[in-house]
Amino acid sequence: MKINRYLLQGVLLILVFCSFSSIEPYELENYFQQKIEETVSNDSVLGVWKYTMINVDGPYEKGVFFITQRDGSYDVAVKLGTGTLTGQDIVVQENGINFNVNFEGLKRVSFKLKVNGDKIIGERISAIGANEILGVRQLPGK
Repeated sequence: MKINRYLLQGVLLILVFCSFSSIEPYELENYFQQKIEETVSNDSVLGVWKYTMINVDGPYEKGVFFITQRDGSYDVAVKLGTGTLTGQDIVVQENGINFNVNFEGLKRVSFKLKVNGDKIIGERISAIGANEILGVRQLPGK
C-alpha cells in the first residue's frame, strides 16, 4: 500500500513538472509582469501626497492630496491652507490621475499628475496658466 502511494505521488510530481515545462519562461514572465502592471498602475496613485506648487500665491503653494478608492471608483480631496476641495471628473490610468476642482466658487482648475514610486509630478492648469506640482507620498508613521 505504501509503495503505491509513493508511486502515485511520484507520478503526480512528474506530471506537474511536465505541465510547467511546457510554458515558455518568457510567457510566464510576461503574464506576471502584466498582472503586476495592472495592480501597480491603478493602485499606485492611491494614498496621501504632500505637494508643493511652483509660482503660486502663498496659501496655495503647499497642500495634500488624499486619493482613495471605494467600490471601484476613485475619490480625491485637495487640502489647502484655505480649506478642502473635492475632485471631480477623476480619470486614473497608467500611473497617473487627472481630475478637476472648483476653486473659489466657479473657477475650474485641472490637475494632471503622474506617479513614479513614492513621488508625484504634474501640473495644475487654470484660466490664468499652468503651474508645476511636485510631491511625495506620506507613508504611515512619517
